[in-house]
Amino acid sequence: MLFNIIPFFAEAAILVTGTRENHDANYISTAVVDRPPHCIDCTTPTTRPPHCTTTTRPPHCTTTTTRPPYRTTTTTSTTRPSHCQTYNCNTNTWQCVEVPCGTGQYASLADCQANCKAPITRYSCNTNTWQCVIDPYGPYTSLSTCQANCKTPVTRYSCNTNTWQCYQDPYGPYTSLGSCQDNCKSSVIPLNVSCYASPSSAQTYQTITFYSNVSGGTGNYSYSWSGSASGNQSYSQRSFSNPGSYTAFLTVYDSQGRSANTSCSTYVSSSSSNQCPNPPTINLWADKYSIQQGETTYLRWTSSNTNYCVASNGWSNNKSTNGIETISPTNNTTYTLTCYGYGNCGSVSQSVTIYTATTQTGLSLTKLGRNLSGGGRVYSKVIQVLENDVIEFHLTVSAGNNADLYNVIIKDPLPSVLTYIPGTTKIGGVTQPDTITTTGLSLGTVYRNTSKVITFQARSGSSSVYLNHTNTAEATANNQNKVTDSATVTYGLVAGAATVKTGAASSLLISFTLSLIIAFAIWYYLRFNPSGKLALATIERKTRDSYLTLARYRNRK
Repeated sequence: MLFNIIPFFAEAAILVTGTRENHDANYISTAVVDRPPHCIDCTTPTTRPPHCTTTTRPPHCTTTTTRPPYRTTTTTSTTRPSHCQTYNCNTNTWQCVEVPCGTGQYASLADCQANCKAPITRYSCNTNTWQCVIDPYGPYTSLSTCQANCKTPVTRYSCNTNTWQCYQDPYGPYTSLGSCQDNCKSSVIPLNVSCYASPSSAQTYQTITFYSNVSGGTGNYSYSWSGSASGNQSYSQRSFSNPGSYTAFLTVYDSQGRSANTSCSTYVSSSSSNQCPNPPTINLWADKYSIQQGETTYLRWTSSNTNYCVASNGWSNNKSTNGIETISPTNNTTYTLTCYGYGNCGSVSQSVTIYTATTQTGLSLTKLGRNLSGGGRVYSKVIQVLENDVIEFHLTVSAGNNADLYNVIIKDPLPSVLTYIPGTTKIGGVTQPDTITTTGLSLGTVYRNTSKVITFQARSGSSSVYLNHTNTAEATANNQNKVTDSATVTYGLVAGAATVKTGAASSLLISFTLSLIIAFAIWYYLRFNPSGKLALATIERKTRDSYLTLARYRNRK
């Protein structure tokens, strides 16, 4: 019986124990069932068939630990659950790759793909060079967006409604000076008043009418005459019993209470008066002699011993004897003003030329001059001088409407008859280095639609042979062609001067030069011209005959 029980426990031990094999945290279980089905009764301790004695076991009921060929091994393989899959981001390709469980940065593919993206390149604007640069903290996420916003700021302008002048304003509504000037104008035209007497020269007891000229303002006008005239109409009449100069004063008001004043005079003489004790004088000048198209400047004038003035050429109508007027010529224009004296004193005229540069896209230059020693106040292209006169040159350098001009240099070499006066070069009244006639004067940057005016002085020397000397200035700038302009210095009578400076040395030099010229002309005529040769032969014969006659006369004595 003991022998029958031992095999039973041996088989049970095999069933319980089994075998395990470990492979990298995964296991495989193998269970072996040793009894074939037909040998079940052999393992039951309560009932045994007769042939299952305790001493002997039939061959077919022998319990063995060796698996029969028909017994199969059941292998259970435990695979990694899906939640244990991990991923990392490849920062070279910016793709997600699967890595062993527990070693990846991301637990799911979706989480990895949401974070595995190439970083965005950001840009910012360099406000010194106005170029876009890569900046990890820049406000722009694309180069095109940065370039669209990274631009040199436009110079803007506003209108001062008190002075009606344009000035630079970073928040102004106008992007160009010309546009601002076109719109910066008073909506109300100023009140302008002038008057004149007719006739301007009268005799005693002759009726004289004082007329008014009014423009601008608003509404109806009211008049108030005083001085040598009276009344509240647009004109006033009266006569005078005594010779002399008489001045009428006029005040005009518009409907808004604005007022303007003027005066005009007449000269009354007796019928026998034919002389002019006080001849008229006039002085006409401009604030700027060189301007751009669309730019304005002022004409100013004063006069003395004058009754009234009349404008001609570039302007017209009667003018007061002293005044100011705004002009804006579109090309080079000459303005002439003629002022009339009293009685038989006649009139006096003076002209001013304003040089207007057409709208340019780049660099332009205008050169003018005037004779300070000769009392000249007006700049022009031709300057009449005498020896040792002081000349002031006036140069205007302008930038067009295309772009600002950088590294602008102005140079004005002088002819040998002119000598630069040190310390006289100025820009806007500020003294500059004495380099304009040698290496050139730096103007720095000239902004678009603006100009810079340079003045300097020179002294005239002896002109020797030539009377006209052309002085040419030049201006250069980065990425611009060189531009030039000239003025002519003429030796001779100074225009407008009452006297001409002379001296013994100058008279002797002129006389000697003229004698040489005449002698050369006579010699050339007698030596090379056939008629001259005949005349020379005749002169020689006459001289010889006279000499012989004189000799005979002496011999007789």
